[in-house]
Amino acid sequence: MASNSSVTEAVSLGLCVKDTALSLTEQILSLFYILSPHEHTKDNAEDVPNYEVTLMPAIGLLVVLEQIIRFFMNKDLSRFQDIVINIGSALLFTLCRTLLLGVVIIVFTYINENYRIVDLPLHSIWTWIFSLLLVEFTYYWTHRALHEINILWAAHSFHHMAEDVNITTTVRDSVVDLILYDIFPIPLAMLIPPPILVVHLQFSLIYQIWLHNEVVGNLGFIEYIINTPRQHRVHHGKNPYCIDKNYGALIMIWDRIFGTYQTEKEKIVFGVVSPTPKTFDSMTLQFGYYKDVIKKFNEVQGIGNKFSALFKGPGWAPGKPRLGLIKEVPEPDPAAPKYSWDPYIPLWKKYYVVIHSTIIVVAFIQLADHPYIRYSAFKGLVAILYIIFVLTSIGTIFDGRKIGPYIEIIRCLIYFPFDYYFVASVEWAIDSNDWFVLNSSLWIIRLTHVLSIIFWLSYALFSKDEKPLPQKISLNDMESDDSLAKPKSSTFEKWLFALGILTTFLSISFLYIYNINSCRSITHVVINWIKTNLLTFM
Repeated sequence: MASNSSVTEAVSLGLCVKDTALSLTEQILSLFYILSPHEHTKDNAEDVPNYEVTLMPAIGLLVVLEQIIRFFMNKDLSRFQDIVINIGSALLFTLCRTLLLGVVIIVFTYINENYRIVDLPLHSIWTWIFSLLLVEFTYYWTHRALHEINILWAAHSFHHMAEDVNITTTVRDSVVDLILYDIFPIPLAMLIPPPILVVHLQFSLIYQIWLHNEVVGNLGFIEYIINTPRQHRVHHGKNPYCIDKNYGALIMIWDRIFGTYQTEKEKIVFGVVSPTPKTFDSMTLQFGYYKDVIKKFNEVQGIGNKFSALFKGPGWAPGKPRLGLIKEVPEPDPAAPKYSWDPYIPLWKKYYVVIHSTIIVVAFIQLADHPYIRYSAFKGLVAILYIIFVLTSIGTIFDGRKIGPYIEIIRCLIYFPFDYYFVASVEWAIDSNDWFVLNSSLWIIRLTHVLSIIFWLSYALFSKDEKPLPQKISLNDMESDDSLAKPKSSTFEKWLFALGILTTFLSISFLYIYNINSCRSITHVVINWIKTNLLTFM
């Protein structure tokens, strides 16, 4: 019997490994828009998944691979705090997408059923290709509008404030960007069946994930057809020759046709021309530029000029062309510091953020596209507000603000009613093993938050070395912080941080494998072993 059991477990393990490899391979290919039209064309738009959630494990793998390649190419690794801010923005963006997707599907379906111009066959490769070209055309003009209309640039500038382009920069989008990306394509519903339209709208953005990196060079003739990292780096440059260029998502033909195509020339400096706020507060970064828009609107005289301040380019001023004068864009100083805001952040703070970020990301992957949230606007709104508070708290920790510990204590306290409302009070239809995983995970997370509250209370009471920043952080707050020394981290701190990264990797890997059906028997064996030994120990 023991022999038969071992054989069964070995077969199950082999099947699990095979299915995991196939699933991950399919996900990675999807990131490059390599999809099966047959498999991804649903009969109903409501059945189209939120791919930005389901593809998160593959995106995470791409993030890790990029950093490994950067290491072997002797390039600096991406800043930890930038990766956290970018991923945090992605969670907010994707949660909003989850709620908005339902509304968008209703609107698309209504327009298609009542005002469609042509009847395209749903399960046709030609409909798929035609739809892709139309979505790409619409994305080109939407993206161009985000750059050339000041009130829209106020939303999109957050994406371009990234001074280091890496995989996570892709998901550094504002909530307003998301709304615009879903509003502009509405007329396409008169031509494209909604189940196909919803797929292409998502993958038009998802494809761009691999475009944001500095490790892929010239790809030759393929760059005449599709967008590549080398071409997209131009789009993110603040060099004068890079401004307002290369808007395409998947294909570059629209840039070539409409005169916005630009090849990479001298070294590109990433970022925006206007000053970047000196803060890691996500809400200030996402919405701070609106203050500049309002200021310009109030300063110019006359209704025509005020209209221009909103709807002409960011570089416009009275007497100048619609998009301003490119000769007024300064050449970036290659010798200047790479980052406009780079205060010292000790590794223990990074470790703390890693642990709590892991908790949030794991919960997000499980719940974000769950019908429990997808079809409940109120629950989605509560989750959005919580993520905003999390990002605000992390920003205060990274900025080293004196109020940071108190904000984080409040955030940890808020977690408990959030836990009860979203998880503990729900009667989940799950088996005993799933219940054990859920319940034990919840108690570990609750204990983590209790210990965090105790830690930050102690830190606030006894720590004297925190250097507070000005209480008001704005676009005009450009005081230098060069006086802050950056001591080397201890070996203990480095190992602690490495442990945090390993915890994140193992948690997400276990979650990914646990959700693959053929792996359930293997994971259940592990869970039963843990349960047995835990009870013995207790």
